[in-house]
Amino acid sequence: MEAVCIDLTPRVLVAEDDRELRELLALVLENAGYQVCQCSNGEQLLTRLKEQPAIDLVISDIRMPGLNGLEVLARRNRHLQQIPFICMTAFGDEQTHRKARHLGAAAVIDKPFDLDDMMTLIAHVCLRNERIKGVDHENK
Repeated sequence: MEAVCIDLTPRVLVAEDDRELRELLALVLENAGYQVCQCSNGEQLLTRLKEQPAIDLVISDIRMPGLNGLEVLARRNRHLQQIPFICMTAFGDEQTHRKARHLGAAAVIDKPFDLDDMMTLIAHVCLRNERIKGVDHENK
């Protein structure tokens, strides 16, 4: 019997128009063992999701050029709605948080944020998503 390697490393897509923050998040995630890809606006994010649906988590700024993070959440098709989103915002009023959650965001975090808090949130969302996937596979 041939051995099969399965890569269980979570794949995270970071969408942020601030290059320094995007690259910092990518570096921290990679150092923590995540596979990371990056994009700088909402159009790239939506395209990347459609072309590469094997993403386990999206971390997206809400205010970006072109499509914003909320518009991307609203435009996801049924299959892409299974991918959890963590939304980041520097404009963290309750209405923005409520709208993001209504559109399916797993969490919303206000900028500036503590990187340790973000990493804890990421681990929690990834774990919750794995549990949901496990239940879905058991029910099939």
